[in-house]
Amino acid sequence: MCLDLIISVVVLANLGLSGFFVSNLHKSKSRRMGPLWRLIVAYAVVSTILIVGFYLLYTPRPSLLGFGAGMFYLLVGSFVFTIEVPGFLLLKRHDQSLLDFLEDWRSEMVRVGYDFKNFTSLKSKTSTGKDHFEDVNLEKSVDDFIEHSDQIQNIDKGLWTLTISEVNRAIDQIQGRSKHPAPELIEILSLSGLSFLIAQILRLVG
Repeated sequence: MCLDLIISVVVLANLGLSGFFVSNLHKSKSRRMGPLWRLIVAYAVVSTILIVGFYLLYTPRPSLLGFGAGMFYLLVGSFVFTIEVPGFLLLKRHDQSLLDFLEDWRSEMVRVGYDFKNFTSLKSKTSTGKDHFEDVNLEKSVDDFIEHSDQIQNIDKGLWTLTISEVNRAIDQIQGRSKHPAPELIEILSLSGLSFLIAQILRLVG
């Protein structure tokens, strides 16, 4: 009876938290983090099936300590294989695609700095990369540069230098940011000492 209550509470709490994060990510306008809600749905389904299956199929009935250790392993394993690993790969692919575009666009900017005849190519590349600039909050700066250069049919060296600098800062930021789907969770675990505690628990029950 005690185990029945525990599994009910754990499953409901797990589904409740998963639903909360799915709702927030689904509403997010971020093209980087928004799609991760699908991974959380997968985690909720997989972890629930594993926990319920573990409880129903485990014979003889596990002790409270054994059941707790088993649930812990299953929750951690579900998180790693449905959120952490695929989330890392998705974020890495997204960031690499963004980096490739910004570096190519910066190269086009450099060519325009030497010869304004390359402006048409830069303008075309800019129009096809609106989403990328929005991802790093550069759309206004880039649009201002393109619009101003188009009006005067030349480049303003000061504005050109400023735009290049902002693109460089965006590239540095992308290269330095975490690819983990839940970096705040890692920070909380580290600051609270829970990461060490979890490692010790896994060592003891393993």
